[in-house]
Amino acid sequence: MIYYTNFLNYLKVKVLKLHSLWNDELGFIFPISDELMKRNTYDTLGFLEEHSFVAICDDQPVGFVINKIWSHDYEIENYKNTGWISLIYVKKEYRNRGIGTELLERSKSAFKKLGCNNIFLGRDYQNFFPGLPVELKAHLKWFAKRGFESHYDTNDLVNYNLSSKYELRNYLDGNSYEIRLGNKKDFPKIKTFFEKNFPGRWLVEFCDYVLNGGNGSEYLVCLDQQENVCGFCKVQTYKTPIELIGYSLTWRNRFVRAGGIGPLGVDKDYRHNNIAYNLLVAGYNHLIDEGCKTAIIDWTNLMELYRKFGFEIWKSYTYLQLIL
Repeated sequence: MIYYTNFLNYLKVKVLKLHSLWNDELGFIFPISDELMKRNTYDTLGFLEEHSFVAICDDQPVGFVINKIWSHDYEIENYKNTGWISLIYVKKEYRNRGIGTELLERSKSAFKKLGCNNIFLGRDYQNFFPGLPVELKAHLKWFAKRGFESHYDTNDLVNYNLSSKYELRNYLDGNSYEIRLGNKKDFPKIKTFFEKNFPGRWLVEFCDYVLNGGNGSEYLVCLDQQENVCGFCKVQTYKTPIELIGYSLTWRNRFVRAGGIGPLGVDKDYRHNNIAYNLLVAGYNHLIDEGCKTAIIDWTNLMELYRKFGFEIWKSYTYLQLIL
């Protein structure tokens, strides 16, 4: 007999790591470590402990769903009335028994009670995936049958052989700019830059980075002649503490000495001036200096640009949305 409980009740009495269910089948592709599970779920603002569910048979977990909402102090207009299914999984031998459907229905009911009518698979804050991984596309029909709509695919990219460095280009406006690693003194200027140009998730990620003890060295900044920040590129290496990494290094355990590049953005008043290109060059060269052998860029469709730097598609994901 199958029965269901929420994470809050289950975790009070059980010590079995739920992500071990996932790893038993899919850990060779997407290994979820203890620290990754903790960061992306239990320690994440918006994790719905009372509204994430576990399916149990013979006193053993056989499936689970992790749900989130946006609960950060900084409001993002696009995230109002939005919920995220971060991860949903049922053990292979227990599929086709309605367990996944029940987990989904319980999640939908919970989201409705919380006023959420716009539901995404993945894409959540501190997410595992930006959509349904291509390796799991056999389950696309299952989601479609239950009302999810497919919109487009996005990709994680990889360069397996960081070797020769690239040269910076001249800036088209004839001015000089400085690209360097940030420091704590730069924090006010970086925050001002985000508030002007990217007053959403990237701003929140930077503020959380500061709160988690970051010293600025994971942010390359481009400074104009007045030393204002006019562009940035986040860079991380295999040595970066997990609380400071971005999405590009979610699966860094799959690689040897991996580094991550991105996100990357330029002030709207400084675009089309080779700043973005030079930030990418600086990020790439920085990873080489730090001893990285592999570089990863997550959640992008800018293939034409990144192929120039030796990147190829590593994983693809389908963007899925459910309107309640």
